[in-house]
Amino acid sequence: MFPRTRHTMLRHHALALLLLVAAATRLPADDPATPGKKRPNILFIAVDDLRPELGCYGTRAVTPHLDRLAASGLKFDRAYCNQAVCGASRVSLMTGLYPEHTGERTYHVTGWRKRWATTVTLNQHFTQNGYTTIGLGKIYHGKSGAGVDPDNWTQWVKVGGKEYGDPDSLKNPRKRNGRSRGPATESADIPDTSHFDGNRARIGATRLKKLAKSGKPFFLAVGFTKPHLPFTAPRKYWDLYKRSQFRLPKNLGIPPGYPQFARNRNAGELRSYKDIPLQGTPDKFPVELSQRLIHGYHACASYTDRNVGVLLEALKTSGAADNTIVVFWADHGWKLGDHSSWCKHTNFECDTRVPLIIHHPRMPSVTGNTDALVELIDLYPTLCDLCGLDRPKHLQGKSLVPVLKDPSTSFRRSAYSSYPHGRGRGRTRVVGHSIRTDRHRYTEWWDQKTDKPVARVLTDITADPGETTSVTDRQSLQAMLSGQLRNRVLSVRKPRAR
Repeated sequence: MFPRTRHTMLRHHALALLLLVAAATRLPADDPATPGKKRPNILFIAVDDLRPELGCYGTRAVTPHLDRLAASGLKFDRAYCNQAVCGASRVSLMTGLYPEHTGERTYHVTGWRKRWATTVTLNQHFTQNGYTTIGLGKIYHGKSGAGVDPDNWTQWVKVGGKEYGDPDSLKNPRKRNGRSRGPATESADIPDTSHFDGNRARIGATRLKKLAKSGKPFFLAVGFTKPHLPFTAPRKYWDLYKRSQFRLPKNLGIPPGYPQFARNRNAGELRSYKDIPLQGTPDKFPVELSQRLIHGYHACASYTDRNVGVLLEALKTSGAADNTIVVFWADHGWKLGDHSSWCKHTNFECDTRVPLIIHHPRMPSVTGNTDALVELIDLYPTLCDLCGLDRPKHLQGKSLVPVLKDPSTSFRRSAYSSYPHGRGRGRTRVVGHSIRTDRHRYTEWWDQKTDKPVARVLTDITADPGETTSVTDRQSLQAMLSGQLRNRVLSVRKPRAR
């Protein structure tokens, strides 16, 4: 071997340095943001009140379009909302901030934009980074104006439609809380586009095709209301099921040791509809009524599946499918008679667990499902990373990109959610704080003024997925989880840069 000169050695060192830099900056072949490629588009599909009641999640629901989407992407089997009510859940996702941090815990979160005027929302961030952002349907939920965050979309599209198809449904409505309501269910023989959601699917598909032709990256958010009450879907979706096949779940009542306020005892949202009894607890509803409600929920889930299918077909024919990330998510779960109640508004597993599917055409190797514990608040930083955008400093979620690259990776030690409750005649406000670990769900209800626990329960979800019993003989485990939970609550409260 010839001796190395100083010049040769410098050349070798320089070459080695270049190779190291290249290796450090080189992205894998399936990386979502490969340099030199056009930024990916986003098709952002939101659904209201949908628990994981889809065929791909192993239920009897007839949902072929979403099943195919799940087969082509990654299905998250343990995804959780951060609060089981529409307004709070959605504003949390879209701001990247926990409800416990913002104090936005209500149904409509009216006026939140004024209270958090400088916070950059998800749609705003994409708008500021050169994306054409269009929203329609139910993305946020509130009374603060069209789309709730109207100034921070490229365009917000108002879409009309009907809640009921049969004129008789609106005869002699029930007037409650300033609104007139028809029946809780309807199966009119009408076209899909007669209802709001069918019209949203049609207009969303049209907008998608136009965006694909524009040549600019786009963020299209389409929000469907169903299966939110009332359960009004065209008759053909009801005909997919036989009512006799539906039964009340086995997890009736609440487990021993749970406080009574842990459940949504009165299901007040459901009682707004004219054919629902005003007296008596939900566990006293006639069996026929309960079956009809469960039937209606499944019909609406299938109707939603069809509407998602309209968007996916438009994407397929638009020419943009190979550069468009599809995200499908629901804002929270829903009770179908679980714990002798209906609706959401609790810390139970069935209220907080949601369906989540992400399809990325540049990551074809990532398909199937993952058991990783994730939260909806994780979507904001995830989409930033997938599109090569800097993350705003205020975000409290974690990017899901590591899970997309390796679904078996350990991601979170626990998933956190909260929900405020009234307690007793004095309506002392308590906030239920829950963490879902790999095996357990642990909940403490804190007095909102003192932060002192007034009740606590531990459930082994692996052994008892319906939450019918509580664990009372694992004091050391409970103490450990209590510490984890308190640390988690205090950490999400910490102020961040806005």
